[in-house]
Amino acid sequence: MRRIVLLLILFLVSGLAAWPGTAHAQRITLTNLVVDNQEGRVKVRFGLGIKAEEAVHEALTRGEVLALECKAVLGRKRDYVWNKDVARAEMSSELVLHEGGPYQIVLPSKRQEHYRGRDVALLMKEAWGTLSMDLGEWSQMERGFTYSLSLEIRLVRREVPEWVKNTVFFWNFDLVPPVKYQLDFSY
Repeated sequence: MRRIVLLLILFLVSGLAAWPGTAHAQRITLTNLVVDNQEGRVKVRFGLGIKAEEAVHEALTRGEVLALECKAVLGRKRDYVWNKDVARAEMSSELVLHEGGPYQIVLPSKRQEHYRGRDVALLMKEAWGTLSMDLGEWSQMERGFTYSLSLEIRLVRREVPEWVKNTVFFWNFDLVPPVKYQLDFSY
């Protein structure tokens, strides 16, 4: 009996590993990652390329609302212990398909920039090709130290209820698997 249960578990695990859609090539690419001082503020500037136009189009035509979520953490690197967090920032940009109409991306900013178009690939390139995040005052960084910027990017389905995410915690509800980038630099 134990052998049958063990074989059944092994079969299920190997079947999930071969499930279509679970193994993807990297579908979010980062370009031009820069950390700099702009008017006394720590700014992170970068561009994104989303290589999942068909999956995005299919999800939007099903009526789903998608969001690009970016989380940046700036920390002072330390030896033998965890990095000390200096600043954090989050950004979310919504992507929708209007009924019978164009796609729309809303960028978070003071002006709430809107991008509209009928070609989702061109629209994502235009809206997400150059992004910026504010990490706070530059004065919080000290000279002579090494810092690490961690950037996590994901394209999520916005309308999945939290209770579903918590109940089925082992399932990934992201449309595109999340990616993480790290940039170490000295100041």
